[in-house]
Amino acid sequence: MAEAAVVQALIKIGTTFGETALQPLKDFIKKEVALLQELPELAKSIGRELDMINSFLMQVRAKIHNTDNEVLKRWVVRVRQVAYHVEDIIDEYSYNVALLQEESYLSRMMRATYYGVTFHGIATGLKDVHDEIKQLSEMKIKYAEYFGELISNTSANTQAHLSRDSSLHTVKEGIVGMTEEIDLLNSWLAPNDLTRVVLSVWGLFGLGKTTLVRKVYESMKEKKRFDCYSWIEVPHEYNNDVMLRQLIRDLSQDRSQIPGNLDSMYGSQLVDVLCDVLSNKRYLIVLDNVWDAAAFRGISNFLIDNGNASRIIITTRTSDVASLAQDKYKLKLKALGNDDAMALFCRRAFPNNNMECPSHLKDLCKQIVRKCGGLPSAIYAIGNVLAVREQTEVAWKTMNDQFQCMLEDNPGLGEVRSALSVSILFLPRHLKNCFLYCSLFPQNYPLSRESLVKLWTAEGFITKRGSSTLEEVADEYLMELVRGSLLQLLETDEIGRVAFCKMHDIVRDLALSYSRKEMFGLSEGDLQTDQKEDVRRLSISKGSKNVGPSLEFPRLRTFIATNGAAESGLLNSLIQRSKYLAVLELQDSPINIIPANIAELFNLHYLGLRRTNVKSLPKSIEKLNNLETLDLKYTGLDELPKEICKLKKLRHLFADKIIDPSRSVFRYFKGMQLPHGFSHLDEIQTLETVEATKDSIELLGKLTALRTLWVENVHRADCTKLFASLSSMENLSSLLISASNDYEALEFDAFNPLKMNLQKLIIRGCLDNGTFGKPMFSKHGSHIKYLSLSSSRVGNDPLPLLAEYMPNLIYLSIRKWCCAEEVTLRKGWFPRLTTLFLGDMKQVHTIVIELSAVKSLEALYLVSLTGMTAVPRGLELVTSLRKLAVWGQSVEFKLEWERDNWRTKLHHVPEIGV
Repeated sequence: MAEAAVVQALIKIGTTFGETALQPLKDFIKKEVALLQELPELAKSIGRELDMINSFLMQVRAKIHNTDNEVLKRWVVRVRQVAYHVEDIIDEYSYNVALLQEESYLSRMMRATYYGVTFHGIATGLKDVHDEIKQLSEMKIKYAEYFGELISNTSANTQAHLSRDSSLHTVKEGIVGMTEEIDLLNSWLAPNDLTRVVLSVWGLFGLGKTTLVRKVYESMKEKKRFDCYSWIEVPHEYNNDVMLRQLIRDLSQDRSQIPGNLDSMYGSQLVDVLCDVLSNKRYLIVLDNVWDAAAFRGISNFLIDNGNASRIIITTRTSDVASLAQDKYKLKLKALGNDDAMALFCRRAFPNNNMECPSHLKDLCKQIVRKCGGLPSAIYAIGNVLAVREQTEVAWKTMNDQFQCMLEDNPGLGEVRSALSVSILFLPRHLKNCFLYCSLFPQNYPLSRESLVKLWTAEGFITKRGSSTLEEVADEYLMELVRGSLLQLLETDEIGRVAFCKMHDIVRDLALSYSRKEMFGLSEGDLQTDQKEDVRRLSISKGSKNVGPSLEFPRLRTFIATNGAAESGLLNSLIQRSKYLAVLELQDSPINIIPANIAELFNLHYLGLRRTNVKSLPKSIEKLNNLETLDLKYTGLDELPKEICKLKKLRHLFADKIIDPSRSVFRYFKGMQLPHGFSHLDEIQTLETVEATKDSIELLGKLTALRTLWVENVHRADCTKLFASLSSMENLSSLLISASNDYEALEFDAFNPLKMNLQKLIIRGCLDNGTFGKPMFSKHGSHIKYLSLSSSRVGNDPLPLLAEYMPNLIYLSIRKWCCAEEVTLRKGWFPRLTTLFLGDMKQVHTIVIELSAVKSLEALYLVSLTGMTAVPRGLELVTSLRKLAVWGQSVEFKLEWERDNWRTKLHHVPEIGV
């Protein structure tokens, strides 16, 4: 995967040597030496050479991964090192160009010697790199016989080198834990629907998709339920004509139907033959391991629907391909449960012991099985490996402790490695670095979408697409990884986006092995590496025995400390010895002071200090010209330093302070006042949280690029000016407005956006009775998907107007609201609402849900409604409900719940907490 390093270098060249970026240097070097004048063209020439090398690497990636040829291996390593070197040089170039751009003409002249020497060194470095890339290209010619082997028949041999999601546990042995799935597939294959039907079986690698479908397929053949059958393993680099020929051979009952010149037929000729073969037949076709929907679309039109109940089954790892089938014919496989996983493991590991685990190995077996994460393929393979080990605690503990190494090196696990290697090697090039980055976090670590998006952007992994921001593009990258089953969805946010995801343990282990080999990054367990010179990313966790008070990684670009792992001494060491740092994530770490020499980190794009003990920032922070994200949330900081106004590239600022950790008072958190000059930060997109002073409100009106804004301590007198400013923010999509206290009434008259993009709105404070009739709600309310209201003393029931003006709400929360004693959800209200939270409304004693109200509701939270004496009327009519949580209820409510056996009435709700 050296191409990942090359891609990163290409991105840097493209963004750094654009015309606008070059102008300051062009102005400066007019009178300089020829070498400096050649620098921009030199960089572009390097880009062209690297692009050609990258194209070659992409073409032969599978063979390179499996080659034993040392010449090829060393060539790939050198390509990677050169690409990394290019990235380092360009980062230094970018920093110095930014400095040059900031300085006055007089300052430039006074520092001409410095800039001359600096840019001359950069140009010399690029020239050396250029020469080295030429040598690499010449090596390809010199060792043509080796490189020629790679190119020949690459696509044809890809599958031979890389096993797909194979049937590791054979059909004859039977399948563990899939009885329901087999029955479901059999029912879909029955001729109840006479049209041709496409079915999909999908999920993470190693879940047994192929095994399951093979079991059902063979059963159909044995029982002769169809007239003809075909099983095609679809290669990653497929060819329509090749697949059509195989279909003709497989589906022809009469060999005479197969033309003698089939191999020389193409396109429409093959289609005509296939249509003749399928005429009046009921056929069953399996397309196994489909990566690209286009592979199916390329032949689907020729698989005729002749009204004979034919079936096509697709197995795939991606949700996009799975969606080729109707929702009612999509089967997503899940990991085995603990009991089934243990049963499968014991079947393989203890064949001579009645397939039962010896008592002295039970705990170790459970640990090993747990690491397999419920993947049948991994469980089966590891069971086979351990079946030949002596059954002693010492031997098995060693295997458990060396699980990751065993996964990488043990020949018996080659098919597991290969199955995942296909997923990694054939990732689109823009996703590879993003994917490897996720492996740096600890095992089972919940990866936050908001954090990943900002980290990937800071690393330079994201390239702009059209009018979308880098963050929006990064969001789509994340979705591609989730849809491809390389990341597992843990939790969605209130409007349906990914909130948290994780890497499966085995995926992470193998991804880490790639990261280590590529010198892309290390986790704490790899700190003993002897290649510290080349390590570019490092992640550590609290309690790591391998982390001392100092680290020395001169080329380090990312340092991530999770669970409070970084000490002050470690921070000082990083600043002094890792000058290329782009990401410094220190959240929850026991750090009190940020040293002034942090300014030496010229390449720093991301600084995370959330929940540290930092109380102030050094003035030298103004020199961090590349800083894009500054996270000061929940630190001891009382005010923002004025020097922050010089961070012209700042895009995301998080800065608020917890005043009352118990959150028992209304104003439990405090925002920051904006210093004078903050309005010059015209790239700022996220601002959490601003204290609504007169000066801050004035400055907000000039920050028109804002997309997320939190404002607290708002007084009624501030509202006209504040909302007039907000109305001019065309890109604003998320807004929190918090009053100065829970008696302060907020006035929304002046909030009338020219262009409405607002989807998430949180209001903390009192509202006038006529608030929901104001333009913000009556005119623009249909755009809002998330609404949270709290601490209003208005006596009216807000639901009728909300239902009228906000029909597209997905999430609605109402807390501490003084409204009517009876709350009614009427027919047709909130058709898209999936989550409803009602809390701390003591006066509410009755809730009524009419038939066909909130027809999409999945989660209902009723919290501290102490006056509610009965279960909501009509609750059993909400058939979409999947979660009910009732906390702090009255004694009368509990009595009715038990007396009327509501758990039985709500049998369709899988999660109930009362």
